[in-house]
Amino acid sequence: MNCEQTQLLLSSRMDGERVGARQAEAAAAHAETCARCQAFALRSARIRSSVRIHAAEPVPDLVEPIMAAVARERRPSTAPVTGRRIVFRRPRRRRPLTLAPAVAAAIAGLVVGSVVVGGPWQRPANQPIAAATVVQHVRGAAPTLNAFHGTYAIHEFGLSSEVPERLLEMDVAFLSPQRFRLEVDDHTDYPSRSWTPTDLLYIEDVTAAFTSGPSGCPGDLAAGLCPRTRATVTRLSEYSAAAPLPADLVLPLSTFGSARGFEVIGRDRIDGRDAVRLRLSFERAAPMFPFLRIGGTWRPFFERDRVLLWLDAKSWLPLRTVVYPSRNQERREWELRFGRAKEPPGEPILDVRMVSVADEQPDASLFRIPGAPAPVQPRLDDLPARIGYAPATPGDAGDLELVSIVLPTASAAVTPSSLLVYAEGLDYLKVAERRDWAGPGPFGAVDGVAQQVDLGAGGIAYYEPAGEGYGRRLAIHAPAADLFLESNLPRQRLLTMAASLPVRGQVLPVSWRRLGSPGVEVKRIGVAEALATAGLPASLPERLPDGYVVASAELSKVGSAIEGVTLHLRQLDMDAAGEPLTLHVERGTALPPPSSAAQSRIRFADVEGRWTPGRSQLEWVDGDAYHSLQGELGLRSLITIAGAISGEPS
Repeated sequence: MNCEQTQLLLSSRMDGERVGARQAEAAAAHAETCARCQAFALRSARIRSSVRIHAAEPVPDLVEPIMAAVARERRPSTAPVTGRRIVFRRPRRRRPLTLAPAVAAAIAGLVVGSVVVGGPWQRPANQPIAAATVVQHVRGAAPTLNAFHGTYAIHEFGLSSEVPERLLEMDVAFLSPQRFRLEVDDHTDYPSRSWTPTDLLYIEDVTAAFTSGPSGCPGDLAAGLCPRTRATVTRLSEYSAAAPLPADLVLPLSTFGSARGFEVIGRDRIDGRDAVRLRLSFERAAPMFPFLRIGGTWRPFFERDRVLLWLDAKSWLPLRTVVYPSRNQERREWELRFGRAKEPPGEPILDVRMVSVADEQPDASLFRIPGAPAPVQPRLDDLPARIGYAPATPGDAGDLELVSIVLPTASAAVTPSSLLVYAEGLDYLKVAERRDWAGPGPFGAVDGVAQQVDLGAGGIAYYEPAGEGYGRRLAIHAPAADLFLESNLPRQRLLTMAASLPVRGQVLPVSWRRLGSPGVEVKRIGVAEALATAGLPASLPERLPDGYVVASAELSKVGSAIEGVTLHLRQLDMDAAGEPLTLHVERGTALPPPSSAAQSRIRFADVEGRWTPGRSQLEWVDGDAYHSLQGELGLRSLITIAGAISGEPS
């Protein structure tokens, strides 16, 4: 994929157009090693959000599809879980666990949405346990999980009219430190040889990754529109600073990085095991379906499809995950857009179930990447002579141990010159460093509008919550080096580790914080200044619901005149707990001309607004200021936040 193709795809996604998963990943992979495309993406996203440039909204074809949904009986697999034994490492001495007040209240059963659970807590059946407790136990299991080897049955429905059901078997293995293997064998009886089975192999060895399998179709494109026969693609990546791909299949750390955004709805017995049953969205559960991203052909899923998940109440491993079509009206519009028949919300479309776990830990040979030489680990003491500097190492890594040192050979500007990997069990920290980073924006997978955070002793960093295939991230700009940290550890623990590095983070240079195009200038400003300039209440950050914070702000000018202020609202822990939101405020006493046929007038907080569902955008005028609030949330949630912005109860 070249720069022209990449920038076209990036631009399409910014305009709200749906881009195939494989195309999006190819574009992201190209941009990751191309400074020109990375700068294009940063510049375009920030200018578009700041000056409210939007493409005309496509009007969906609301004519009923010709073909009606084919009724079918769906019987999920009931294969028992046998021979279950998980290999845990005896934990080393740790600091006493201290619960924050909110977590303590949750454990005491004071948080709305708690569930009656027995199992590991050894308490009466009517004792409530909250969602925060599930997060706490999943997090606590991560550093002690040393090895895992299990098999799963994948039952998929609705690939196409020719292939209404598929059955696949998946083998998943993990061996500390940070080695994963995922293999999928397709046992479907296809109607003809023109169909290519989705047989996949993925191996991850700390930072190197190997993928082999048919290229398949994008996840959001109907299978009937794809070529029936696809060649096998084999790919080897020398290094990666991203989160391990199959990790959530073993223990859903990314999925449950926050207590917000999911419900604990009951307890069950799964194959003789106590299990906690939870409900969440497909978007939130996406890390638990890594096979959908590796290759092959898979049916599409709507981001708000419903997921029911059963976690083992002792080991916290996922026992079963079932996806159902969402009842949301937007789901119907999505079906029409991609020519799919209406799917009943009560019938499963994907069922992933653990069927066995091996008694022994997996052999190390399973994680050898085909055709790749055995990695030779350099020593820290040897690095100054090899790369000209000693990489920054955290003075407080806790129980994490340095397990790998990577010296990438790629010469792209966005490639680190050194990458240190620390791990214990499934917990990890990656520290990438580059000595000649010239911007624009922070080094690594951190956006230019990331939240500025204090690291103590006068140092600062730029933070982003988990999302987009990465864990929690930090970028640090220091006089002699730029660093990028990525981890699945809690936010405060990541900040503590970053503060122990022998560098002092500084504010990004002015030239890195200012973007523009002919006649338009966008520059980053402080949150307090942005609120004052936009005429918003200084107390707004404390009044936002659902864990949102005002992460950063920008001021846009057209010529010498201030055009508007843009504030970026983010969650502290993970984007899946609440989508990033963009609030734009500019001078204006009327709504701009409509840009879509699918818009409706609404009234809230004594103001009249406009709702554009295709862009999930709420617009309103309050006094002499025009407001636009945009993000992948429902109208009710956006109105709640708009009420806080307007200073009125929603």
